[in-house]
Amino acid sequence: MTVQQGFVSAVERGRGSDSGFRWPPEVAWSELGEDFIETYGHDQQGRLRAEHVEATGQNGSGKTYAIATILQQRAARWDTAELAILTKQTDDSIPLLGWPVIAGYRELHDQKYRQAVFWPQTTAQGEAREQFHESQIYDMLASLWPKPGAVANIVVYFDEVRYIESLSRRLKKQVRMYWREGRSHGISIMAGAQRPVEMVRDQHSESGWKIVFPPADAGDMQRFAEMLGRWKDWQPVLESLDQPRHQFVLRNSFTKEAYITWIDRTLRPLPSQSAEGQRKKQ
Repeated sequence: MTVQQGFVSAVERGRGSDSGFRWPPEVAWSELGEDFIETYGHDQQGRLRAEHVEATGQNGSGKTYAIATILQQRAARWDTAELAILTKQTDDSIPLLGWPVIAGYRELHDQKYRQAVFWPQTTAQGEAREQFHESQIYDMLASLWPKPGAVANIVVYFDEVRYIESLSRRLKKQVRMYWREGRSHGISIMAGAQRPVEMVRDQHSESGWKIVFPPADAGDMQRFAEMLGRWKDWQPVLESLDQPRHQFVLRNSFTKEAYITWIDRTLRPLPSQSAEGQRKKQ
């Protein structure tokens, strides 16, 4: 069944609405992913352009695994420069990429890595830990920002953007600058969050693609649904998702194209994206 046929059959089953809403078709990532990678970050003429992605889902939803899959596939297809920024003490998805973990911008620049993980770690706790993360991430973002007239052509992934924004006023403003001005400088953002609250409004308005998993708390269901459009249309969709299969909604904010999908492939490191593999390509 084609994607368009999926739309039609969904409406025929009574899952459309008088408002014109069409229940999104269910398409496994093994079928949908290739088309998405060809489309994401490109205009209608196929030219490269920066484009932001917002991903929302509870811990254990499969959000980071889905993002890691997209990062790997985009880098494999287009050799995109990509940097994942992590702040958690442990993570079980991004390390599956096998990308080099860097200590700071200087290492990224000197080693000429195309794909890398910036993972500032410390034994400090509480406020001292937050101060460490704030300083490290602020310096990295300031160094990544291109000079006037230049473009960066990079994808920056914030694993927990809400936490990063909370670290200081200056860092929140810097993240806002990335959301609002990054695309004109060739910077694409992929940002993960557990809940769509207490984040800069630019994240919601500037994101071309939304990835939404069902919330852990039923009380959040309406707010999650509003990220996708009219909540009365989208709440039943989110409630229908198969959580053991880690299903999520993928929706384009501009074309309104939407799918229910899930990652049905195992994420394994690609030798070409390892530190050694990247050095061989230089």
